[in-house]
Amino acid sequence: MNRSGAARSGKLAAGPEQGAFKPLDQTAFQRLEHGAFLKGLLKPFKGKGELGQLRALCEGLLEALIQLAERQVLDQVDGYPYSLLPIRLTRQSTGAGTVFLRWRRADRSQMGVQLWNELITDLRTPQALLADLYHIEIQRIALNMQISLVHSIGRQAGECAEKMAQAEQVYLRRVQAMDSIHQASTME
Repeated sequence: MNRSGAARSGKLAAGPEQGAFKPLDQTAFQRLEHGAFLKGLLKPFKGKGELGQLRALCEGLLEALIQLAERQVLDQVDGYPYSLLPIRLTRQSTGAGTVFLRWRRADRSQMGVQLWNELITDLRTPQALLADLYHIEIQRIALNMQISLVHSIGRQAGECAEKMAQAEQVYLRRVQAMDSIHQASTME
């Protein structure tokens, strides 16, 4: 069965053929410190300092992922032939301070993955772009997941560091109170 027959039957043996869009490969991620990040995540944290380090690592990794999305994905899809389509892949900043890739109408009237679904199923969409649009969507989903996970881990590390600092303050107040009581009783 040829590729178009496989696609019609719903089976994509090796996935859609790639066109002009080049999905990120392992080398794009090698510059990121993801190995050190994973090693630093699953360990017995002994205090707020280590969690602060994890938070800082997440912040750096998050910034690197966002730059990767902007410079290696968005830069590819900003030009021809994608600029002729009625929807665009864009950068959306969130209130939480991070960035996600979103599909948006060129006139900015609507946003969401439903636009991509409509574009793929629209018979006016050139067949030559279908595989690229598929690869772009797969890349968008994966990058958004990675950005979300790193952002959440960093936020959680920061919150845990604050809780540990509060616990340390309560502990130290108690120890100091005990020391004061002990010193007062020895002076009598």
